[in-house]
Amino acid sequence: MKRKKILIVEDQLIITMDLEYMLEELGYEVCGICTSYEDAVSAIKASHPDLVLIDIILSGQKTGIDLAHEINQTYRVPFIFLTSHADRSTIEAAKSTKPAGYIVKPFNRNDVYASIEIAFNHVETQEESQSIFLPDGKHKTKIAVDDMIYAHAEGNYTTFITTSKKIVLRKCLKEVSETILNNKKFIRIHKSYLINKDAIRARSASNILLNNGENVPLGRAYVGSLC
Repeated sequence: MKRKKILIVEDQLIITMDLEYMLEELGYEVCGICTSYEDAVSAIKASHPDLVLIDIILSGQKTGIDLAHEINQTYRVPFIFLTSHADRSTIEAAKSTKPAGYIVKPFNRNDVYASIEIAFNHVETQEESQSIFLPDGKHKTKIAVDDMIYAHAEGNYTTFITTSKKIVLRKCLKEVSETILNNKKFIRIHKSYLINKDAIRARSASNILLNNGENVPLGRAYVGSLC
């Protein structure tokens, strides 16, 4: 099994050495060690870690909180805070970044292992709940909910349009809406169309313009579903 890659962002050498040893012993791959915001951003771009361990207090002007906000906006990699600070203001600032965990120093091997495994499990659970699996030949294709634009039915066949591909299944739209696209993001806007409401760019009385530039019909009986 491929080892999970973890980036350490910590400016205390002794802690870094202990943490690196713990992670390697636990079976993870340490893909980099950084001491500042700038170094960490460069390392994330270069190594694509599966998880980042971030000390809240870093060398330089920018903090671990700043790095967490940057990760959320640009890289969307899960991260866990490492800190010796557990006061209310620090915790509130950390909470605003939605970390996958929070480890208070001094920590031991079990603390680190439990926090990391819970973080990975949470991420995997989220990915499963935000994905759709469509039969594609002999295999199943995993598609993020956000990448699914719409489904168009013609008789007993439904065509799924995503941001990158088109897949046709032998299923009627009613079955699709009940078994595959049963996420609240998908709404029926016509007897033959089911769309991702987040993909709507504009609408008129009889049509909807989607983010991919396509216009799809809006049935009069389904106008209420857009409210």
